[in-house]
Amino acid sequence: MPTRARSSVRPFRRLGALMAAALLSVAAACGGGDSGGSATGDGPVTVRVGVIPIGDVAPLYLGREQGFFEAEGLRVEPQEFAGGAEILPAVQSGDLQFGFSNTTSLLIAGSRGLPVRIVAQGVQEAADEENSWSHIYVRSDSDIRSPKDLEGKRISLNTLSNITEVTAKASLEAHGVDISTLQFVEVPFPEANQALEQGEVDAIYVVEPFDTVARQSGARPIVAPLYETEPSLTVATYFTTQQYIEGNQDVVERFVRAMDKSLQYAAANPDEVRTTLGGYTKIPEELLGDVRLGQWGTDLNRSSIERIAELSQKYGLLEQPPNLDELIWTPGGS
Repeated sequence: MPTRARSSVRPFRRLGALMAAALLSVAAACGGGDSGGSATGDGPVTVRVGVIPIGDVAPLYLGREQGFFEAEGLRVEPQEFAGGAEILPAVQSGDLQFGFSNTTSLLIAGSRGLPVRIVAQGVQEAADEENSWSHIYVRSDSDIRSPKDLEGKRISLNTLSNITEVTAKASLEAHGVDISTLQFVEVPFPEANQALEQGEVDAIYVVEPFDTVARQSGARPIVAPLYETEPSLTVATYFTTQQYIEGNQDVVERFVRAMDKSLQYAAANPDEVRTTLGGYTKIPEELLGDVRLGQWGTDLNRSSIERIAELSQKYGLLEQPPNLDELIWTPGGS
């Protein structure tokens, strides 16, 4: 079973401290503190992968069930965290060999000189609004009726300084909202609906399967931030470090091949995705049929990554975007 990194409501920024810790770990460990993920020795290679317990990562779990990683000589061990900003330091230190992280967190890391490398697609937003799998919700009895009504209100994000913050600002600003008045509060996705019901926040920004939980509980959607930022937006990807690639390129190539097969299989088998989703998210079985699935494929949709880089810079999360030719690794590269 995957392990879970515990978190709670924290209305303050942690990314700077996490990045600093990552920089220190790079200097000390150079991408690996133990034998995990080593390509040497007999038998399958164990790789620990940092994930978030949301619908986006279903292909990883499904691919493991289907034996795609085993066929490549890999044993995948998912490790659960609240968000990609928390996964980054764990990959940098070598505690994890791969991680799943939102596009903004990886852009920030790359812009600060951290040797992270995107290796495979993670998930894209839907191509049409009807199938959008992420929204900002308010309670059914809330006075908030329009995006403008969110001015001055508390909105939950799974972690600060990530793609949820960027796309919340981009979508709400497009509706004429004064985004300088918004109060963002950290609440892990699994805890967001309860925080809304208890009045700890005025609105929640959630993704599937917690989007379905909110919808079925009667919460009202206000905006679809990911879709309104850009249809088919690359929301998150799988990554590792340059140091790990240099020492284990064959393992990385095998991971990418298995991950690509997993993404394609998930896209072609939605019923199996839902069954898998019910296992690691613990969403009630009766809700699984209503969950809107991510858009999965092997194309990174680089233009949408460039779009997020522009917005991240606009909203002050980046001083300047990283070199995407360095940030994005390709099989056969070094």
